[in-house]
Amino acid sequence: MKRVLLVGGGTAGHVEPALAVGKWLVAHDSQIQVAFLGTRSGIEVDLLLKEDFPLHCITKVPLPRKINSELFTFPFRLIYSLAQSLRIIRNFDLIIGFGGYVSASAYLAARALKKPIVIHEANALPGWSNKLGARFATEIAVAFESVKRSYPAWSNAIFTGMPIRKEISKVAELSSDQKRDIKTRVVYELGLDPKLPIIFAFGGSQGSAAINKTIIDFSQSEAGKSVQIIHAVGGKNSLPSAESNYRSFSYIYNMAEMYVACDLVISRSGAVSCAEIEAIHKFAIFVPLPIGNGEQSANAYDLVNSGAALICNNSEFTPSWLERNIESLIAQATKFNNAQISAPWQNADEAIGNIALSIMER
Repeated sequence: MKRVLLVGGGTAGHVEPALAVGKWLVAHDSQIQVAFLGTRSGIEVDLLLKEDFPLHCITKVPLPRKINSELFTFPFRLIYSLAQSLRIIRNFDLIIGFGGYVSASAYLAARALKKPIVIHEANALPGWSNKLGARFATEIAVAFESVKRSYPAWSNAIFTGMPIRKEISKVAELSSDQKRDIKTRVVYELGLDPKLPIIFAFGGSQGSAAINKTIIDFSQSEAGKSVQIIHAVGGKNSLPSAESNYRSFSYIYNMAEMYVACDLVISRSGAVSCAEIEAIHKFAIFVPLPIGNGEQSANAYDLVNSGAALICNNSEFTPSWLERNIESLIAQATKFNNAQISAPWQNADEAIGNIALSIMER
């Protein structure tokens, strides 16, 4: 029996690709056991409730981005997290890391225990934990070809694309008539008007206060009344009341159907969101998260360059911006959504799974 530990936590962008790979591994080989390494406060706690993978929790250690008390305590918290990781990882044969708060200590522990490591980098700009782990990883996989060109140390990485949820890839492969049937059903279930355009807006798995405020204010404007909005506000945010043109949810579990039902997506440009929207072939307005190392803007560039999306900076994304541009945005989205899809989606979960299998067979 081979035991694989999936490492990643904090956001859906780290957890969902890991789950996709884990599901492929157990479906492909009954002799593989899969578990997950995360935190007690991340979204992995909720997402793993529906899965059969055990969750091992360690202390999260985010890298401080400014000089404060957390910067001085960072080394001590990392050492404590490393000790926790050592106790867990010694029982596994392979570590597959996806970045996030728990990955750095997990990579260091795996290195100390001489366990093989596979790293998947989801973003166009690698995060610090994956940069650290890449120094001693057995294999590295990337979701963007540009990473191999931009970072010499990553030039030998394997391009796999982004693992996405199976329900997304299944819907992406449906015929136009099948997608039309899904849209008709969703519109009926939500009590929306099939004759009016539908916007699907969300700010990532945890929601975005900035996006939420803009979407809510826009929905109440005259221009906003010309469209309908499906809005995922995030579990930690209050749920606005429904209106004739507006439906709100704390978290949407049937994302694939919502993508199909809408005419235009508005979201952050996390790696998972970009991959899912590309797979479903929907036009998007990306509002990159204005913190971090700029990875969200970089994630969206390929889709923007192919005519599949536009970028609106966080500071410019206002109700008045939407009011001025909504008519042209809907027209652009309709044209793109109706265009012929040029290439099928790559099965990244299978690609990463095969990398893992080849290492365990050595």
